[in-house]
Amino acid sequence: MFNHVKTSCRALLASAVLFAGMGAALAETTLKVVPSADLQVLDPMGATADLVKMHGFMIYDTLYALDEHFKPQPQMVQDMTLSEDKKTYRFTLRDGLKWHDSQPVKAEDCVASLKRWQQRDAAGQLMARQLKEMRVVDDKTFELEFNEPYGIVLESLSKVASNIPFMMPKRVAETDAYKEITDYTGSGPYKFAKDKWVPGSKVVYEKFADYVPRSEPASAFAGGKVAQFDVVEWNIIKDQQTALSALMSGEIDFWQNPSLDLLPVIEAAGNLKTKVVNETGTQGTLFFNHTQPPFDNAKARQAMFYLTNQQAYLQAVNGNPEYFRTCASFFICGTPMETDAGLDALKKPDPEKAKALFEESGWDFSKPIVILDPTDESIVHPETVVTVQALRDIGLNVDVQAMDWATVLKRRNSKEPADKGGWNLLHSYVGGQVVSNPVWSITFSAACDKGIFGWPCDQALEDMRLKFALADGEAARKAVAAEYSTRAFETGHHIPLGQWNTFVAFSDKVSDVLVTQDVPVFWNLKKSD
Repeated sequence: MFNHVKTSCRALLASAVLFAGMGAALAETTLKVVPSADLQVLDPMGATADLVKMHGFMIYDTLYALDEHFKPQPQMVQDMTLSEDKKTYRFTLRDGLKWHDSQPVKAEDCVASLKRWQQRDAAGQLMARQLKEMRVVDDKTFELEFNEPYGIVLESLSKVASNIPFMMPKRVAETDAYKEITDYTGSGPYKFAKDKWVPGSKVVYEKFADYVPRSEPASAFAGGKVAQFDVVEWNIIKDQQTALSALMSGEIDFWQNPSLDLLPVIEAAGNLKTKVVNETGTQGTLFFNHTQPPFDNAKARQAMFYLTNQQAYLQAVNGNPEYFRTCASFFICGTPMETDAGLDALKKPDPEKAKALFEESGWDFSKPIVILDPTDESIVHPETVVTVQALRDIGLNVDVQAMDWATVLKRRNSKEPADKGGWNLLHSYVGGQVVSNPVWSITFSAACDKGIFGWPCDQALEDMRLKFALADGEAARKAVAAEYSTRAFETGHHIPLGQWNTFVAFSDKVSDVLVTQDVPVFWNLKKSD
């Protein structure tokens, strides 16, 4: 009898363990996301693409962050004090900050991270020009001392324009800024599961159990970053119809970048929702390789402005006039720095003028112009198609090189001649808030080899960017923005292609999607059964 009781107890215990295990398995929640493209660049300093920025926000944290009202809020910082002469900022880190390897975050880590960021980022480079010293006070405290008051310190530390000042362990941050890191230890709400990463197929992030969110409610990139899921899984689905089917069937929960022409289908599905998370819009961009002919000549770059028909680009990318607008401004329309100074060429296309400028540049029309075409990118590919046709219409020879977006992000860093693995033209896009002034985005850098891919090189533009950062008041900043705009056309820096709104789509089981005015983030989201 006693043996029977023991056996029954063992069976009950085994059942309890089994059910407990099943409960644990059931308790593990996963959010399945389809991003806009494949992730291959893992160093947030290695590329300016939105996808790389999204990856950075998953695993790293920042000292300050922008809230939904575009105001800098402390994130890793607990306290900040400013000296009476307004030249020295003292930062004290908040309690509970840990790296993913469980080591405490220290002030020396932050100083090393800022030094690496300042080498690579446009706003960081401007800050470095005014910085007298950056020093560690103790394990939780560090200081930035400037030669003169620099009024946009907190704005620079909270910028969402790539490159973002993500904090890394000192050992990682000491990696050469122009070499990719290989250690992806962060202190953010999720950890990068490198062992589960399948390039071209899947990227996996696991909840960091030791992350301590701030107590404030989440607000864009600021506030409490509460990881509601044990796992966030990015599934790389390049075909729009396949992604739509997966979303409608419940195989995925969130889709970052659906085509606008699918909006009616998504809205009619019954089990799906949409949201515009970036209400300031997105700006299309055309970049030149300033180091290689023909676009090493300013006349050829100016020619492209006269060849640009923003309406054609917007129709190709978006297709719905209710969601787009032409905008003859480097700085996103609808924001304080909007200006058309020097940009009359964007208001009315003039192909004959463009052809004449190409001829004045001395370019041989029989030589190919190499354009990189990411056929899997739903925005950049249509932009490319429009440019190719415009160039061919004026008799230019175009070599369209098809590849995926991840390959473009790597190849655009090549300074080789176009026929030896380099490039002449490529397209992209950027969040509107990011290009709202000449300081935040590396898009506006003219720092030669230390600037954005394509390597525009003009000291006058760099001086104007610093002048903007030091300007006192909005009127003074507007005047500098107009000055920058005029010079940027003269030098043929890059071309804005108009602006539009995009939306994300997600299952009706998903809630609390944040409006960030930039890329989507995956903390705060919840999913019901």
